[in-house]
Amino acid sequence: MVGDINTRPEIVGARLKAARSVKRLTQESAASALGVARTTIVAMESGKRPVAPSELRTLAELYETSEGELLDDELPELQMEVDFRMNSQDTQGIEEASVAAILHRLAASTIQLENLVGQRAPKLDLPDVSISRTGSLEQQAEDAALALRTRLGIGLGPIQDLTALMEFELGMRVFERPLPSQVSGAVAFDASAGAFVLLNSLHPLYRRRVTAGHEIGHVLVRKLGVSILFAEAEPTDREERFFDLFGVALLTPAAAVRKKAEELQRMFGTFSVRHLLMMGVFFNVSIEAMTRRMVQLGLLKPGTYEQLRTKGVGLKHRDQVLDELPEMEKAPPFTPRALLLASLAYQRDLLSEQQIASMLELDLVSVRRALDSDAGDLKESSLELAF
Repeated sequence: MVGDINTRPEIVGARLKAARSVKRLTQESAASALGVARTTIVAMESGKRPVAPSELRTLAELYETSEGELLDDELPELQMEVDFRMNSQDTQGIEEASVAAILHRLAASTIQLENLVGQRAPKLDLPDVSISRTGSLEQQAEDAALALRTRLGIGLGPIQDLTALMEFELGMRVFERPLPSQVSGAVAFDASAGAFVLLNSLHPLYRRRVTAGHEIGHVLVRKLGVSILFAEAEPTDREERFFDLFGVALLTPAAAVRKKAEELQRMFGTFSVRHLLMMGVFFNVSIEAMTRRMVQLGLLKPGTYEQLRTKGVGLKHRDQVLDELPEMEKAPPFTPRALLLASLAYQRDLLSEQQIASMLELDLVSVRRALDSDAGDLKESSLELAF
């Protein structure tokens, strides 16, 4: 590393602050590692005091990042504070910090990739929603979900490809990566950079869809920063409750759920557990999400989901209804938009397969297979579009 740091102090300071935040470290911890006063760290992070090379090296090791990332002029500036909800000392707290770091790196790499291929960042095309402190939260979520469906012109039917809709219609960047089992996903929103969603690829598709719906809710209210969603965590505040309600309402419109349930009862003369599972498959959501949705709409009695769990109704029964199609549930390494960007960079010899794998935190074999596939092949004869 060179003796002088040429990157502007305010840029280095902002990156140091972000790296410290992601690692859940206090300014006192950083000051102790350097052997300086906390006020010195404050001055560094605000750009009022330059960082010496030796100090940068120490802080990079402490924050488990590289000096290059802290100094790279090509990396975008992302001002995304992490909304930590778990105790930093327990397992969930450690997982929360790890997932936040992954999403932050993926967001920065994606913006860098967009800039490299000359692709403008997608325009966030979502209504700006405010959550009222009074009135029914359920009704607010229903109204917001219906407004978004109307805006997109998708009617009341099931959303077949939610990821593609998020990327190409809503202007969000989506990633699916293996995460700790307790973590459903994460979302990051920056006023200038836009929205980024990370889903746990180890979870089945119907769970990832519910998670994605929840994260869309975060962006609807323009909630700044990074938030991590845990699978079994109960909503801790009114906003989180709204996001849960909105996500399910988006995937299972009230009118469509009522119509489908009435149709099944009319056809068979009764509404059974099998029909409930058929509803879950039809809307492609989990058994829990479907059951609780029907309870919310007054179509099933409260406590139905708990009764089903007691009776052992679960994934194997859903799979029987689904007729065992697990290949539909597997998360691809690339989302559609990410594959287009990566293919373009690769075909132009701007990035190697190894560089793409490193930037997007994928294994080399998956990247090579995707880029060699028909979906990733850009070497086709040109067609002239008529406008």
